[in-house]
Amino acid sequence: MKIIELNNISKSFGRGSDAKSVLNGISLTISQGEFVVLRGVNGSGKTTLLNIILGLLKPDSGEAKLLGRSPQEAESKASIGVVLQKVNVPKHLKVKELVNLFRSYYPNSLSVEEILNKVNLEGKHDAWGYKLSGGEEQRLYFALALAGNPKLLILDEPTRNLDEEGCTDFWHQVKSCVQEGITILMVTNNQSDWQELNHLATRSITLKDGQISEDKDINKREELAKSSEINDNKIDCLPGKINTFKSMLLKQIWAESLQFVRNPGYLLGIILFSCLIVFFPPDQTLGKLGLIFFAGINLLTFAIERLGKIIASERIEGWLKLLRITPLPPVIYLSAKIIMALSILTVNLTIVLSLGAWKIGVEQSVGQWLIMFFSLIMGIIPFAIFGLALGYLVKPKSIDSIAALSIPIALFSCGLPLPVPKFVQDLISFSPFYHYGQLAMWSAALDYDQHLWLHLLWLLWVGSIFSLVALWAYRRDQVLQ
Repeated sequence: MKIIELNNISKSFGRGSDAKSVLNGISLTISQGEFVVLRGVNGSGKTTLLNIILGLLKPDSGEAKLLGRSPQEAESKASIGVVLQKVNVPKHLKVKELVNLFRSYYPNSLSVEEILNKVNLEGKHDAWGYKLSGGEEQRLYFALALAGNPKLLILDEPTRNLDEEGCTDFWHQVKSCVQEGITILMVTNNQSDWQELNHLATRSITLKDGQISEDKDINKREELAKSSEINDNKIDCLPGKINTFKSMLLKQIWAESLQFVRNPGYLLGIILFSCLIVFFPPDQTLGKLGLIFFAGINLLTFAIERLGKIIASERIEGWLKLLRITPLPPVIYLSAKIIMALSILTVNLTIVLSLGAWKIGVEQSVGQWLIMFFSLIMGIIPFAIFGLALGYLVKPKSIDSIAALSIPIALFSCGLPLPVPKFVQDLISFSPFYHYGQLAMWSAALDYDQHLWLHLLWLLWVGSIFSLVALWAYRRDQVLQ
């Protein structure tokens, strides 16, 4: 069976006269059971070729297939495992939690014990993933690649920066995969790897000047064809089966919540910022107006700046790229982020309203407090989605500047009576901050412009646009570094 098929693949970067051709009419087939080594100097296009195979990039022309499907389909990734360069796992997840999370993405995953035994990480269940030694860290990435019981392994410079002990462990793991009949595509320029590859690999190919050349057959195993026929049905049935939406979503939310509760400094910052409401004057009317606007600004700050920075950090550290090569659908990842953000915002708003009611002396019925609470929470959803999209589009440092600019804009355009010309007022009416501000005013039984349904529909429309932007940014061809 053909595991990887590339037909006349071409890819360039840049436009016009500045365009640089990286791949030029590449055709390559890798069959079941092969161990193919891809070589090439730095900048020759090896990573670009891997990204096309994995569905992270789309070719300008030609067709790529992974297990007979488009690499962009989640089902095509249900039987592959990948070890990438330059990725980092989240700081607040343990080894067993990371492995369990990856297991939830695959239909035929191994148990945690099986996976950790395979990579010699027994006894490291409760170790923090980011605190492992260099060799142990590489074993963890190999464990994540094996989590789905793959039929294809793609290894990108897997021995780089490994010490002698780490290399010994790595090759022991690779030999076990070869014995199990797993197809392997390995990228390496490390000459020391050839001591092992001469006995394990079946083919060596070189990428140079945008073209693939076949170096030699290293160790053609006679059983390849026979093995391929025996296991064809087993391979064919795996794509198309992915875990249920509910199962993956619950695991993803659990992982997100663990990262939050294990970051006490972050939690404390949210609580202290919310407590600033105690400095507001105890006035029933002005105090109520101040309470509403402080609550809104508080929620906006978290939704845009803090949530965006979390996403941007994950992207820069390579965690997002690691997730994109799994069968995890983007909608599940984004939904888990939104649900976790709304949970944090709920805590935030509860503190603000509770302290505000005590300090300012606002007297309302329970029903009025609930209307205010749910209006502020539901109205912030489009801005939380915007924070997600922002995290995928810019670097963490840039988010501070954007957030610093957005808060004054929110205050200017939220609907407060300002001495500005009529045409400026007309422009303000298009701002989502204006519609959120009017919704907040209505929820607090304060004067507003009497167009509640218009504000709700406008926020729904803006939220839909931001959702499309966030999905596009998650799936886009190039991850910004």
